[in-house]
Amino acid sequence: MEILGSDFHCNLAEIHLNQISPNDHREQEEAFKAGAIAVAALLNHQFLEPRYQRSRKSDPIVGVSFTGFFDFCVKAFGVEWLQWFEAGRPDTMQGMDFKSREQAYLSRWKQVVHETVWEYCDRHNIRRPNRCTTVQPAGTKSLLTGASSGWHPPKAQRFIRRITFRKDDPVALACIAYGYSVIPSQSDKDENGNLLNDPFDPRCTEWLVELPVEVDWANLPGADEVAIESFSALAQFDFYMQVQKHYTAHNTSATVELREHEIEPLAERIYAAIANDEGYISAALLARFDDVQTFPRLPFEPISKAEYEEMLAAVLERRTTDDFHLALESHDAGELVEAGPAGCDSDKCLMPETKP
Repeated sequence: MEILGSDFHCNLAEIHLNQISPNDHREQEEAFKAGAIAVAALLNHQFLEPRYQRSRKSDPIVGVSFTGFFDFCVKAFGVEWLQWFEAGRPDTMQGMDFKSREQAYLSRWKQVVHETVWEYCDRHNIRRPNRCTTVQPAGTKSLLTGASSGWHPPKAQRFIRRITFRKDDPVALACIAYGYSVIPSQSDKDENGNLLNDPFDPRCTEWLVELPVEVDWANLPGADEVAIESFSALAQFDFYMQVQKHYTAHNTSATVELREHEIEPLAERIYAAIANDEGYISAALLARFDDVQTFPRLPFEPISKAEYEEMLAAVLERRTTDDFHLALESHDAGELVEAGPAGCDSDKCLMPETKP
C-alpha cells in the first residue's frame, strides 16, 4: 500500500519523467510544481461524509508521484548507466557517482513538491500535509506516453503489451480498425482446457489487444546489448531504495522480480534495510520465469527488434483509419462510460488468489 491510513482520501498527481529532458532543470521544477499545485488545490474540497472531513482536517494527505524514472536515468547517464545496472549496481567509483546523481534529482524534486504544497497551504490557511511524495502504481497510464512504470525497468527494450478488454468493447474495436491484433484472453478456453485462438468464437468473452512497444531509448548505440531481463533482484532493490530514501515520504509502489537462487540474498538485504532503519516499508515480490511460455499470453512479452519491426509493419498494413478517435466514435453506442481496459491486467493480477 502506497498511502497508509483509514477513513481518508488522498489527492494524487503523476509526473511523466520520460517526457522531460534531464538537462532542463527548469522544466523539471515546473512539472513537479504543477503536480504539487494539482494535489494541494484539492485540499479545498469539502466532504459530505463527516468522517472524511474530520480526517481531512486532522491529517490532510496528498501524493505527487512520477513514472518513467528508469527512462529518465538512461537519457541522463547513457548506456554506461545501463551496463552498470546490468552488472548489479556495484559500489565502484563510477557507481557511486551514478548514485549521487540519482539522489540529486530525487532530492531536488522532493524539495520542490514539499515547498510548493506547504506554500500553497500557508497562503490559503489550510493545514499542511506532513508527507507529499509517493510513487503510485503506474501501469496502463504509463503506456500513454511510453514510460516504464514508476521507477521500474521496462520488461525489455521492445515487447508486446497485451491489454484486456471485454469482447466487442468499443475501444478494442477501434484498436482493430487502427491495425492492432486481437486474441482471446487467458480465461477463454475450450471444453478440453485449451486456449481459444479465434477472438470471434462464441465462447470467447474477453479480448487481448496486442500492441508492439519500443522504449524511446531502445536505439541508443549499445542499448540493445543490455539484457534487462537479467537485472538482479538486488540491483532492482537498490534502485527502488534510492527512490524510497531520497524522494518518497509515503511509500513507493515496488515489485521486485526474482529467481529462486535470489530469495535468500534478497531476504537478507530486506532484513538489513529494516534493521538499519533505511526507510523500507514494503515491496511486492514476483517470480521471474525465463520461459515465457510458462504463462502464455502474458501482459508483457519481450520481443526482438526484428519481431517488433515485423509486428509494426503488420499493424500499418491492417490499419483502415489513421484517426483513432473517429474509429472509436464509429463503434460507440453511448456506452463509453463502461468501455475501456480491465481494471487490472498486470502479471500480478493473473496469479490465482490464495485460499485461507
